[in-house]
Amino acid sequence: MGPRGWVSAMLSLLAAGACEKGGQAPPSAASTPAEAAASTAAAPGPSDALLIAAAKIALPPSGLQPADLPDPASRGAGLVVKYCAQCHALPAPGAHSATDWPIVTRRMWLRMESLPESLGVHVPTNAERFELLQYLAANGLKVSGAVLPPGAGRDAFALVCSRCHALPDPRDHSKADWPIVYARMERNMERMHVAPPTGQQTQDILGYLQAVSTAGTSHSGG
Repeated sequence: MGPRGWVSAMLSLLAAGACEKGGQAPPSAASTPAEAAASTAAAPGPSDALLIAAAKIALPPSGLQPADLPDPASRGAGLVVKYCAQCHALPAPGAHSATDWPIVTRRMWLRMESLPESLGVHVPTNAERFELLQYLAANGLKVSGAVLPPGAGRDAFALVCSRCHALPDPRDHSKADWPIVYARMERNMERMHVAPPTGQQTQDILGYLQAVSTAGTSHSGG
């Protein structure tokens, strides 16, 4: 089952569970007013709809291919493809920092262990989890550290960019690279249904990043 099929299956299970919570069967075609009323009563309530909607939010954006991973021939990259791509699009190691990845992977492993066997999702062994986590941490987002460089736009950068991940080091990309990296992050926010920055915030953030960036070699693929 591919990523989209798995997500669809999970949403179906959530919807079915919403009906079962009240001891009611899923609604069916009604031929009488009484049956219509019963069918309406069995429909998921607002809290159930919220749960189903939440399952769709913040999934890794699609587009990343196995060959795009850092050191794609390594065993760590192979484990990411083998296990992570079962349930959603392939995640980029740079989506989280080395500090964040243990929390993220632990949450994913708990979910995988709780899934019905009928979905056919394979769970990594403890040894594989350790190796996978080492790979993600080694190739994770380079964070800014305790103190961000001073400059106009720093507060907007800290507010907006921390919505999805730890704050990246502003000096990790060149002045020419930051607009490319920022545009990619905006597309990811849209795909993940995260509130986008305002036009003014975008202007302030790019101005800040370009002002404090290092004038190094372009490496916007990071």
